[in-house]
Amino acid sequence: MDSFLIFISLTILGAGYYFVWPSRYNVMTHLTVGGVFISSFVPAMVLSVQENFPLSVADLYIKIILTGSVVYLLGLYVGFKRKVKKTRFSFDVMTSYDYENRVIKITKILLVTGLVSLTLSYMAMGFVPIFAADPVSAKFFRGPYQQPYLRVASLYRTSFYILSTIIPITSIIWYKKRSKFFLYGTLAAICLMFLSLSRSPAFSGLVLALALVMSFKSKFHFRLLLCLIIGIFLFSSVFYYIIGVKTFEGGSTDYWQVIGESAPDISDQLQFMEMFIQNPNWTYGRTIYGGLIPGHYRWNPSVYSLSVIAPEISIDEIVSGGLRLPAPIWGYVSFEWFGVIIFSLLSGLLSGISLRYTKSWLMNTDSLIIRAVIVVIFMTVFLTFINFYTLSIFSIPPMAVMILYMYRFKFNNTL
Repeated sequence: MDSFLIFISLTILGAGYYFVWPSRYNVMTHLTVGGVFISSFVPAMVLSVQENFPLSVADLYIKIILTGSVVYLLGLYVGFKRKVKKTRFSFDVMTSYDYENRVIKITKILLVTGLVSLTLSYMAMGFVPIFAADPVSAKFFRGPYQQPYLRVASLYRTSFYILSTIIPITSIIWYKKRSKFFLYGTLAAICLMFLSLSRSPAFSGLVLALALVMSFKSKFHFRLLLCLIIGIFLFSSVFYYIIGVKTFEGGSTDYWQVIGESAPDISDQLQFMEMFIQNPNWTYGRTIYGGLIPGHYRWNPSVYSLSVIAPEISIDEIVSGGLRLPAPIWGYVSFEWFGVIIFSLLSGLLSGISLRYTKSWLMNTDSLIIRAVIVVIFMTVFLTFINFYTLSIFSIPPMAVMILYMYRFKFNNTL
């Protein structure tokens, strides 16, 4: 029963949009299916990882996420019922023809800028993570890789996030226009990001574009898409083992165990709760803004979560980007049970409102290019506010990029 409660609670928090909009056009939620399978279903239902922790810890964890998921679902439903009003976004006031041309022009500029800047960043650092002596440390820029990275951190992060943001749009433009510029540019961008060993940014944009095309094509293509997404996530779970970055510990090659280790969200969350119970370090909401402060600020969500599970180890020595904690847990460590309710309810309300507007925009246009922009706006701008409890300075470049698509600015016809 505990396994099922964990699975259903995390499913609601991770893919709850299906409860209010169960449609093949709900493209954004399709991408969560694979993630829910490997990070929730396998660890909870197949491996029962919660049994590796004290019963009191597992019980508290279940109560928190179960309560949070119910409140979140309530907020989601209320928010989704909100009436849609006309906005001043470019795609809402311009003709489809004019807006498509504008999108193509902006995307060309951003693609060239991102490719050149990321290439220069690798050259300035003097290494690329995939070929480094210690690929995992290089991926997180720890140890000897930190100083070379810090020299070009702003340029690297900005260019990386520009490319990861526009890949779905460049892919759709190529699909519709068959432009060699966008074909080669998209492939180059994926390759450059792949060198960083960041699987999700490198390939999620391409998967998102594929999901958009197949979802609006036919029901058959939609069913095929869901199978494909699960397959992609399963392949991703053994990706580091295939390329040799990780090895099987203890000689075990049990496939389910490997999948569980690739997305240890539940184990990490239980470990976090176990350590927090032993030494409560209440945030009082300071992690909401902590990620917006540069450097290893103590209330940065990533820094805070790692400091809870490893209080005696310096953050510079931990090879990790932080723990993925759901809204109810962030609420609990902020204001205990009051925080569980408030964080979950607010996240649900923002999710419902954002999804309602996105649905309206998607269904009111026949342009695949415009639909791509709308979906990316949801994935970058809207999700940033929905996940207000983990705001990050790294969310600024993608949001800045999408503002160019959302509002009208004049550009010279140089490209």
